[in-house]
Amino acid sequence: MDYWQEIEKEIDTNGLKVDKEKIKLALFFAEECHQGQYRRSGDHYILHPVEVTKILIDMKMDTDAIVAGILHDIVEDTLITLADIKYNFGDEVALLVDGVTKLDNLPNGTKKQDENIRKMIIAMAQDIRVIIIKLADRLHNMRTLKYMKPEKQIRISKETLSIYAPLAHRLGMAKIKWELEDMALYYLEPEIYKEIKRLIDAKKNERKEYIENIVTEIDKLMKDSKIEGIVKGRFKHFYSIYKKMYEKGKDFDDIYDLMGLRIIVKTEGECYNTLGIIHSNFRPVPGRFKDYIAVPKSNNYQSIHTTIVGPLGKFIEIQIRTEEMDKIAEEGIAAHWSYKEKTKVSKKDQIYGWLRNIVEIHQGSENAEEFVQTVTGDIMKETVFVFSPKGDVVELAQGSTPLDFAFNIHTEIGCKCVGAKVNGKIVPLDYKLQNGDRIEIITSKNAKGPGNDWLDIVVTQGAKSKIRKWLKDQKLVENTKLGKELIEKEVAKLGMSLKEFEESAILKKHLEKHNIPSLEDYYFQLAEKRSKIDVILGKLKNEIERTKAPDIKNIEDLISKKKEKNSKKNDYGIVIDGVNNTLIRFAKCCTPLPGDDVGGYVTKLTGITIHRKDCKNYQSLEAHDPGRIIDVQWDEKFLEKSPKSNKYKFSFKILATDRLNILMDIVTVIANHKINLLTVNSNELTKGLDKLISIKLTIEISSKSEYTNLLNNLIKIKDIISIER
Repeated sequence: MDYWQEIEKEIDTNGLKVDKEKIKLALFFAEECHQGQYRRSGDHYILHPVEVTKILIDMKMDTDAIVAGILHDIVEDTLITLADIKYNFGDEVALLVDGVTKLDNLPNGTKKQDENIRKMIIAMAQDIRVIIIKLADRLHNMRTLKYMKPEKQIRISKETLSIYAPLAHRLGMAKIKWELEDMALYYLEPEIYKEIKRLIDAKKNERKEYIENIVTEIDKLMKDSKIEGIVKGRFKHFYSIYKKMYEKGKDFDDIYDLMGLRIIVKTEGECYNTLGIIHSNFRPVPGRFKDYIAVPKSNNYQSIHTTIVGPLGKFIEIQIRTEEMDKIAEEGIAAHWSYKEKTKVSKKDQIYGWLRNIVEIHQGSENAEEFVQTVTGDIMKETVFVFSPKGDVVELAQGSTPLDFAFNIHTEIGCKCVGAKVNGKIVPLDYKLQNGDRIEIITSKNAKGPGNDWLDIVVTQGAKSKIRKWLKDQKLVENTKLGKELIEKEVAKLGMSLKEFEESAILKKHLEKHNIPSLEDYYFQLAEKRSKIDVILGKLKNEIERTKAPDIKNIEDLISKKKEKNSKKNDYGIVIDGVNNTLIRFAKCCTPLPGDDVGGYVTKLTGITIHRKDCKNYQSLEAHDPGRIIDVQWDEKFLEKSPKSNKYKFSFKILATDRLNILMDIVTVIANHKINLLTVNSNELTKGLDKLISIKLTIEISSKSEYTNLLNNLIKIKDIISIER
């Protein structure tokens, strides 16, 4: 069979200006490579690439896309490599073939089907021709599916219905979408398919005559109004009928839009003039008018839809559009094709935005299955059209909420969302958006971000994917920090610092053995309890026991000596057990002094806070978060050597009878003790007939004994009632 003659005839019929020699060379190359290979039907394998090529030519694709269509199975099914294709046909053809090829040698643990589709969709985002070639490939495979085993027919049909038909719909390729859906239904529900066909055929002639009469009547009305156009009848596709009958529970006779008309006119203005003529002569059905010309669908579909009551009271759906709109409605993204420009889709097109968003969706998905569901999951749902504050139209799945809208605009807007206004009024975040709503998202820099409950509020897969990624990232940060704190505390009991632990050979060997890529991952796994802390602690303890000096009796002595060595002294005279290089501060609530019984609390941001153990705040922290309590002591040797070298802020309160010069008397005593006074605050109080004063003072002192001496002299001042810390 002369396949080139068939291809050349198809090219000439479609009036394509392509490089015939390059296409011819690709055909002969493919024929040679597939020599001796046959399809299940018994045909030579080359028949499949030829049929795929003819579909692409019918879509009016460019030279490289047609060449890639001929070569799309070569890398998988022959010994030819991508490098060979690149050498013979150029970089662009090689990239297209790579994007379309069914990939082998996938990573362990991935589902091959989902992984293939994920890679294909990512390639599609870089060059839309990848998915157009893949759809042509799938279309011919579905046309020849009868030669496959029943189980394979079902698997391929399910994949077609869940992945390829939705993608064709997203790209506006209605002609391919309908054929894929109808063929998939034939294999998945053969009895239902036959029943629908029987019902359609039963009154086919009657419906045909009815439609022809309506076409004649409307055609006359348009000519009378001097509007040039084509009026043609159409019947609903099998899968569309199936969905209404079996998913919405309608009887066949109740599907009023089974019959329809399509009116093709020259200009957009004539679309609206034609609509006026139709509504003037036929009664429109309320609530069935949709203007997709003014507000196009996300796949760039444009048309006016209206439903009228025709003769005999039957409902007829009418679509009114221009020739260009009709071409886009049938062929979708392929109708935009430009042979000279690299950019095949205008950046103003909504499809471009969807393709651009695919990379972001991919980064936010945990696995291939989630990615595929995110990309295709919302496509076949009914939609609502809403407006941004600037008047931009946004198409969302029916049932969407303000949160879906926020994440559709930008991930950051969604994550910082704290409220929403619809048509100027505050609404809850789970409000169901209606057609024509104007949405304003209220954001805050201090927003706490998404919670798990948001997953129950949003309905679009894109929003769900972005929320899951945010929650995962937050959990990663929090649990990594928690795991680090946990191990730091445990190794401190062995006399090790965190730095020593992180540099230990035992940890490095543990990470390698368990394929843990980094310390952060190890800390995260500890917090998640996916890695057992006892295992590594046991190894560390054994290593310490093995390497201890002969004069050390037991490991406890060794750890005690090591902890003493590692104990960090600082300029405040505090020894922190087993923790080095840590910021400390003294709590203002109890202002501890050398000699006080003290404890430490590890804060999240400001290091370790030192409290008196009898401090109520410390006792509360110890009760509610004991994991952050750490042993600290005063360094007695340090304090003995330089008893007055350290100064500590110290606050105390005096209650006294208010009289002239009492404050001066107090300040004089403090000055006589050569103590630095930092702040003084006083408040007048009334108790019965007495007029009292409360004075809070903050001073700098070096020890508890210094305060005791000061206290003994202050209490001697006339009219002082009490002094307390």
